[in-house]
Amino acid sequence: MAETSSPSFRHRAEFAAFKVADALLGHLPWGTLQVLGRGIGAAFHTVDARHRRVARENLRAADLGLSEKEVRAVARACFRHYGAMFIGLLKLRRATPEQLRAWIKVEGLEHFDAAAAEGKGFIQLTGHYGHWEAVALIQSLEGRPLAAIGRELDNPLLEPVSAAFRTRFGNTVILKDGGARGTLQALRHGRGVGFLLDQDALGAGIFVRCLGHWASTFPTAGAFATRYDLPILPVFSWPDGEGRIVVRFEAPFKAPLTGDAERDTWVATQAMTQRIEAQVRKDPRWWFWMHRRFKTQPGPGHPDLPLPQW
Repeated sequence: MAETSSPSFRHRAEFAAFKVADALLGHLPWGTLQVLGRGIGAAFHTVDARHRRVARENLRAADLGLSEKEVRAVARACFRHYGAMFIGLLKLRRATPEQLRAWIKVEGLEHFDAAAAEGKGFIQLTGHYGHWEAVALIQSLEGRPLAAIGRELDNPLLEPVSAAFRTRFGNTVILKDGGARGTLQALRHGRGVGFLLDQDALGAGIFVRCLGHWASTFPTAGAFATRYDLPILPVFSWPDGEGRIVVRFEAPFKAPLTGDAERDTWVATQAMTQRIEAQVRKDPRWWFWMHRRFKTQPGPGHPDLPLPQW
């Protein structure tokens, strides 16, 4: 556990704002809250010039072939989506199982079962696409819990709220500090470990190709997958346009093993990144474009490694 300290004034103000929002909005109907959330997201798109600029720059730089009009439309849709997602958490945290099954449609659980059937644990792969919190929530409700890599919130007053939500139906959280040990323990118990593999890893990452750029990416998932020959289970989510969230598990796969640990880790990390990239290309509106994914770039002389084909 991180060292605790007395909550600051900012922490108390944030917690008070959460309590007010939870009391005022948490009991609204799901559909109403989604509409409200999209409106809030649209308002942030208007006033948050910095993140609006980041989203548009990322979209222009990605090799998606978008026109400037399309760049602006996707950025606007992205803000609206994440407004609905984060406001919707107020409803999901207190929803009944019946409500969750009405709002979240899960497909492909047989792929989860196939990955788990080997009995040695597996890597559950996703990214900041769609509604990753809904993924973990619905699969645990359906009796397929996982251990997810995460970090404590900066606000010690909000952290217990977040932890209670994420572990409600049997999921566990592996804190990034000491994450390798926690991951190994979960795998030894045959559990899946969830990784969101699309954040800039700064100097701690290895470089793989993503949307036409080198992207610094944490190698931990790839290292575990190749060291222990684990199945890799992709899962993604998105809104279906009818007020529901679709969660779809894909068929598990394995990275090839050559005995060269460093090379195998790179190939596995590249393969997992390609799965996320393929989903982004299907519909870029649901990816978190406000994050500077390509901020960290390799220095001169970085080898132009051939990309694995999957």
